[in-house]
Amino acid sequence: MKMKMRNLVGAVLGLVLAACGPTESMDETQAPSQQEQGVLEASCTALGPTIITHACGHITSGPYASVTASASATDPSMQNISTTHTAYTVTLPGSSGSYSGTVKFVPNRASSAWAFFVNSSTSLVLKDSSGATVSPAFAPQSISVAGCSLTRVVVYNNLTQSAAYTLTVGPSASSTVQIIPERVEDNRVYYFQDADGDGYGNTNVYQLTACTQPSGYVLDDTDCNDANASIHTGC
Repeated sequence: MKMKMRNLVGAVLGLVLAACGPTESMDETQAPSQQEQGVLEASCTALGPTIITHACGHITSGPYASVTASASATDPSMQNISTTHTAYTVTLPGSSGSYSGTVKFVPNRASSAWAFFVNSSTSLVLKDSSGATVSPAFAPQSISVAGCSLTRVVVYNNLTQSAAYTLTVGPSASSTVQIIPERVEDNRVYYFQDADGDGYGNTNVYQLTACTQPSGYVLDDTDCNDANASIHTGC
C-alpha cells in the first residue's frame, strides 16, 4: 500500500527528533514536477497537522538552543536561528513588559516556504537583505494542541537560499520567546483523490502538501474503483 509507504513511514520519521530531516517520503511513482516543487501552493491557507505535530515534538523534546536578539536590526554580530528542527529560546532586549529584538535567518534550501512557530502571540516581522518587509503567505495561524506550548505559526513563501533575512520579534510582554523554524516542504503528506466519496482514494491521483487536507482527497490510497462507492477493495 502506497499510503503506508508514503504517509505512515513519513509520520514515523517525523517523530525521530534526534535525526530530523525531510519527512516527505519519495518513491519511483512520484511525478518529477512534485519532487521539484519548492513553493507553497496558492490554495494553501493553513498548515496541516503533520508539520504542527512535528514542531510540537521539538518544543517538548528539543533539540534546544539559546540566542540573544539584537536591539538594532543592523547589528553586525546579530545571532541567528537558521538551524531547522530546533527549539530556540530567544532573549529579547527591553524592559518592563516591552521587549523586542532582531535575529538573523538564512534559508538553507532554494525557493522554499518556511514556518516560524512561536509560543506566544507576539508579532514577527521578516525583512529581506534590502530591508523590505516580507509578507506572510497567509494570516498567522493559531495552534491549540494538548501538551504543546506553541500557540502560533507564521509562514513565508519562496525565501531565497543563503540570503540573510532578519526576523524582528516583539514587542512582547515576556523577555524570552521560543521559536522553531521549519521548512514547510520537509513535512508534506500525500492525499489521494476520493472521487466516489467512499473514504478510499485513487493511488494514481494525488496531491503532496503540508497544508490542510484538500477537499475530495483522503489519506487512504487503496481504492481500486474510484468511480463506484460500493467497490474499493478486493477488485
